Amino acid sequence: MNEMADKMERGLVEKVSELHSFMDFLQVGVDDIKKKLPSNSAAVEFLEYPGRGDSTMTAALVLLPKEKHVRFVPLFTNEATFASDRKDLADGTFRLSQQVWGRLGKELTGVQTVYFAPAGELHNIGIEYLPDYADSTRRIGDRWTLHRLSSTRELALNKEKYSRGSSAVYGGLQYDADKQVLQRDSKRHPSRNREWLPTNIDDTLVSRSGAEYLPGTRLEAIEIDSTLREAHVDNLLYTDTLGTEASFKALDGQHKSLLHVSTHGFYWTPQEALWHTNIKTIDFQLNDDKAQQMEDKALTRSGLLMAGANNALKGGIMPDSVDDGILTAKEIAELDLRGLDMVVLSACQTGLGDVSGEGVFGLQRGFKKAGAQSILMSLWKVDDRATQLLMTRFYHNWMSGMSKKKALTEAQEYLRNYMETRTEAEEATDDGLALEDNRRYKTVTVKPYTSPRYWAAFILLDALD
Repeated sequence: MNEMADKMERGLVEKVSELHSFMDFLQVGVDDIKKKLPSNSAAVEFLEYPGRGDSTMTAALVLLPKEKHVRFVPLFTNEATFASDRKDLADGTFRLSQQVWGRLGKELTGVQTVYFAPAGELHNIGIEYLPDYADSTRRIGDRWTLHRLSSTRELALNKEKYSRGSSAVYGGLQYDADKQVLQRDSKRHPSRNREWLPTNIDDTLVSRSGAEYLPGTRLEAIEIDSTLREAHVDNLLYTDTLGTEASFKALDGQHKSLLHVSTHGFYWTPQEALWHTNIKTIDFQLNDDKAQQMEDKALTRSGLLMAGANNALKGGIMPDSVDDGILTAKEIAELDLRGLDMVVLSACQTGLGDVSGEGVFGLQRGFKKAGAQSILMSLWKVDDRATQLLMTRFYHNWMSGMSKKKALTEAQEYLRNYMETRTEAEEATDDGLALEDNRRYKTVTVKPYTSPRYWAAFILLDALD
């Protein structure tokens, strides 16, 4: 009975807290946002609306601090704009920049900083990294400082002032940790919300998209741990078999200010999920709210892989009392992570999810519901080595006193210009000196990560420090 009473009390406190935050959010109006806008900035809220026939249009509402009315700017027809492959768009196409920023440019004369909240497919595209609409050799970030928000109302909310308290860093996780390790860890970290969700996830050796061990994540976690400790931040480091799902859930109610997770991430569309035939059916019959059921189901299709995940991925049956190592966004949403100023998801596709009028139902939704403020996350499969370089540079910058936004921008520039020396075989010549039995080699210096596919995957949400 005491356990049941405690559970009911905890649930009531969480609901009251959620309701209070939601009511504050609803009470924010245009005038409230305008008061918080600096004189040289603008707030841009993208939106979708029905077009002719069955088409859907995307437009933008532009708010300037000295103007009385909000400007409505039609942009494009979705069906025509998003007909090409998403990855091409993510790499930054000149045409999309013209349709988005080119059409907004004349509305933003004299503006230096743009706070924007995406809608629809724009949630899944790093439009802040597109080429400049007037000069494809430059980036749109060279024209304006761009801040991505979940809603422009974020500008007007009275946010809690976060301090650099304690943190937790995950990386170098052993996905092959055996069941006995998971059982011991589950006893050490008892959990109140377990969900068994075995599935198949694509394996690759060089990107964070499968269940292979990621050597770069271990180095990344150790370097970040060192940087945090030098900045006098109390940190818990979880590597190898320590980085279990149970240990993550044990952060519930601990009020960590920073959480970093370097691992594999996954997201499936509803269609992709149908192909994974060994997904265990999730039963939501106890919930009469259909909208809530849809959100819950969407949140089970994105997540993070923790230590020991390969037991479930290979079809193993886990005891009811043991977490399976597949941490879903739904499970994260049920945790109390209030006080979490920043969560860094150094993994694949952590920014993706089902897009609706209420935002993105994926990992970012899970962490937001749990109480996180700012989130650094990815839009596609990321390279292990490039990500390790980017993340360690980001923390070096941030702990040195830069804002989150500036720290990421500088880290991306660092990665773009990162140089390394390689030894390559010379091409065959007429005298045969470069042939197999008498090969000649040369040393070359290259910039291997200049492509946006390496540095533009990560987007920063709601970082207003």
